[in-house]
Amino acid sequence: MKKLRANLRTQLRGLRLNREINGRRFIPFNILVSFLPVLANYITIHFSGSVITALTEGKRFWTCFCYVLLCAGLVFAVHLVRRLIMRATMDMRWTSWFRREMYMTRKALSLDFAQAEDPRISAMLGKAENNSQSYNGLAYQPVLICSVAANLLSITTAVGMSSGMLSARGGTARDGVLRWVNSPLFAALFVLFVVLLLALSVWGNDAQSKRLFGAHQLFGKMRMVRRYYERRVLNESGSGEDIRIFRERPLIAEELENGISAVTRRAAAMIMRTNSTFGMIASIVTAVIGGAVYIFVGLKALSGAFGAGKVVEYYGVMTAMISAFSSLAWDLGMLRSNRRFLEDDLAFYDLRGEMQSGSRTLRDIDPDTAEFTFHDVSFRYPGSEAYALRHLDLTLRRGEKLAVVGRNGSGKSTMIKLLCRLYDPTEGYITVNGIDIREFAYAEYLKLFGVVFQDFTLLSFTVAENVAANETYDEEKVMRCLDMAGVGDRVRRMPKGMNQCVTKLYEEDGEDLSGGESQKTAIARALYKDAPFVILDEPTAALDPKSEAEIYARFDAIAGGRTAVYVSHRMSSCRFCERIVVFADGRVVEDGTHDALLSQNGAYAALWNAQAKHYTQ
Repeated sequence: MKKLRANLRTQLRGLRLNREINGRRFIPFNILVSFLPVLANYITIHFSGSVITALTEGKRFWTCFCYVLLCAGLVFAVHLVRRLIMRATMDMRWTSWFRREMYMTRKALSLDFAQAEDPRISAMLGKAENNSQSYNGLAYQPVLICSVAANLLSITTAVGMSSGMLSARGGTARDGVLRWVNSPLFAALFVLFVVLLLALSVWGNDAQSKRLFGAHQLFGKMRMVRRYYERRVLNESGSGEDIRIFRERPLIAEELENGISAVTRRAAAMIMRTNSTFGMIASIVTAVIGGAVYIFVGLKALSGAFGAGKVVEYYGVMTAMISAFSSLAWDLGMLRSNRRFLEDDLAFYDLRGEMQSGSRTLRDIDPDTAEFTFHDVSFRYPGSEAYALRHLDLTLRRGEKLAVVGRNGSGKSTMIKLLCRLYDPTEGYITVNGIDIREFAYAEYLKLFGVVFQDFTLLSFTVAENVAANETYDEEKVMRCLDMAGVGDRVRRMPKGMNQCVTKLYEEDGEDLSGGESQKTAIARALYKDAPFVILDEPTAALDPKSEAEIYARFDAIAGGRTAVYVSHRMSSCRFCERIVVFADGRVVEDGTHDALLSQNGAYAALWNAQAKHYTQ
């Protein structure tokens, strides 16, 4: 009983979410679309019996003809209503997958950055994506619910139409079996026999759905692996080049054969054996029930309980009801199995941002005089035991040009992520003008920063939309920022200028930008934001040292009086900075000016001397 209640709660939560995604009319209208053809079949069965009864009773031709016309009219009306409902819901039916994918994307975008990088949550998203693609969980629930509801309506209708069959009695006494056909005991035994067979059918369908669940899980896992290789081989040019240069295709082909195809074949064989075994049981049960119904109805008719017309009607109704019972048993079994997929979906959709967001706005401080301080900050990434930062005390003063340098993995980018509240510190806290940054509304706080990250992304939108990060933008400002970033002339040479799409993913005439052009466009995006605090977090790693130095010099000129932080493991950003902070092993090991740090002959001097040949004339 406890499991039943838990299952019911899960199904209700899934229904509410499906209604939110597809609209309130989606499930009720689809129930009607499923049931109305069944209703038309019952109408046909009823009037077929009525016509035969009229013929056997010698009724006039026009009586029979009226039955036929009424039957045809009602069936036509039912199908017409069904068509009208289908037209009203066609958009919802065809776009259900797209709506679900969009809802999933919005959910993923609503999560904190820390959650997006959490392997556990990434696995939850992967399960939800796989369920959507393989038509399980939330995607399959409306189909099953609509089928269950339609079958229940069919059974209810059939019970109503056949209610007189069990209680009907013959008018004359008979010998042998026919003497007790009209007794309540005979009807009770018939009902018990049918119920037992239906219970066997329910058991078979439940066992079948459990076995199919395991097979479909294997299919889901293999589908995810196959998609991984598809993305690597087909959609990622860098990986595609490596695969061809290093002749890795045989290795991948062997993995696909042994790691995917073999498992997929085993899963397919399991499905085939399961369907064959339990399908045979279902066929036998259906045949036995059909025979029992035919015998029962025939004996009742022979006893004089009803005529030939009712034999046709009752047999047709009972056959339809048994078919609905069998379908209902299958649907209930699949609902039970699908619950596990549904729980995976709901676990993902139940996620909420964990990052604390206060109510303060930028009106509580003067953004142009913002000064940030790290107070004994330590940080570990989710799922890691090692600290990326340890006991960091650091102040970023307003208006200064600060270079943050150090070897790869020293904690530089982690410090920037904490500053921008992509993560919260594991220990310690950060303040801006003396106020804990967690007291600010998250969206308000982010207005302080214009950042170009090392792993920045340009979307497959137009150049202008990438720079403005919006569909609406100031064209003059966009071009001014592109010019300041040093990529304006390249954009002007494009056929559509700033309205040219970046990459050819959606537009055949899209432009593929080089690494340097992409980085400069990302810098233009940071400039367009007009934030009081600008950060370059190693965005020039793909450039040669000379080009890198030129970009830093240009950015220094356009940063003006704003606070600017330049993060790099190369030294080109240091020569024009007022202050340099050196990171090593998650700590600040040196802090000072270029000349002062060189004179100390420490970590900074070692880095500078190792790269000096790139920056000396």
